[in-house]
Amino acid sequence: MPLHKDEGIVLFKRAYGESDKIVRLFTLGSGKVAAIAKGANKSQKRFMNTLEPFNHISLEYFEKYGKGMVRIENAHVIETNEGIETSLKKACMAGFFTEFVDKLTKDREKHSSLFYILKEILTRVRYADFTYSDVLFYELSMLQALGFEPNFHTCVYCGKSMNEEDRTCFSSERGGTLCHRCSRFIAHKRYEGGVIERLASMRDGDVISREPPSSYSSCGGDNGGGGIFERDARDLLEGFVSYHLDIEFKSYRILKSVMR
Repeated sequence: MPLHKDEGIVLFKRAYGESDKIVRLFTLGSGKVAAIAKGANKSQKRFMNTLEPFNHISLEYFEKYGKGMVRIENAHVIETNEGIETSLKKACMAGFFTEFVDKLTKDREKHSSLFYILKEILTRVRYADFTYSDVLFYELSMLQALGFEPNFHTCVYCGKSMNEEDRTCFSSERGGTLCHRCSRFIAHKRYEGGVIERLASMRDGDVISREPPSSYSSCGGDNGGGGIFERDARDLLEGFVSYHLDIEFKSYRILKSVMR
């Protein structure tokens, strides 16, 4: 039964029996891992405040071959979740992105770039008041890291490259933009005002080192989610994710309500 060392972000925890904890971790080296921490609920020293959601931790765990769940031997906090609990909005923001990672990844699939994106989000949400543009930026970053991103540059039906002013038609079913010719016979929605171009520029940026694009804030609206760009971009991404991933994010419904 080998001992593994890794670092991870706590996605979920629950009590198991009187003394143990079950946690789900998104680790740098092994992807998503389910784990049990023996005695974590009883001990005042061992694992105290360590295995809390949104914490970034270092850990050592034992793994039995052929067994799905690992056993945590030691864990220490690298970066705490302190600050996220200060507001419902911050907690919903962190909850949405951890649920996004949890539901869109399979067990034991390594995604190092996705790990660093989630780590960056949880660090920034502690100190910054995220806008819808920030949510869009990081959601696109995660989709890109997972290989699920929409096609914003060429017609998804005929393959034709398009200029900025031509990118107005988006097909959720086809997963990307349509040229004007193909849009005549394929179901789509039309987005004016450069919405698709601005989403494309978000997606094509350096998602790890680049600051969230505050310049993409509301076009004729406020910072709370009422802007025209945020409204249309959110509608586009919601349609795409709903159609292609067939996943409902419970935390997203709550997040939208607190950001209004």
